[in-house]
Amino acid sequence: MKWWAHILGSVFIALALAPREVATVPVLVAIGAVLPDAVERMVGARHRSLHELSIYLILTGPLALAGFATLAIGAVDHILTDAMTIHGVTVFGYRLKGPFNTNVWLHNAASVLIHFTVTAFLV
Repeated sequence: MKWWAHILGSVFIALALAPREVATVPVLVAIGAVLPDAVERMVGARHRSLHELSIYLILTGPLALAGFATLAIGAVDHILTDAMTIHGVTVFGYRLKGPFNTNVWLHNAASVLIHFTVTAFLV
């Protein structure tokens, strides 16, 4: 998905889980939402080559325990959102993929709408 869809979707989820932290949640979750792609660029990996959900769950676990849960939520949500795309993500060696095309703005908007719907159920 596009960066804006990752950020908006993650912010919806994080605000539903931590509604009292309105001042810090959007900033931290926005950073977390772009973290997977930023990590790939920093280490010189091609896009989605490190999008292994199990790796991100292991890496973000300590972040959550250290008080950076919103950062971890954004990063994991990024990977789960990418699992909804036609390129998908790998989970323990299996490829999970969905119907959305990252380059279609309507698919990105649908992703944000799905996040909004999930948020409504969480609140």
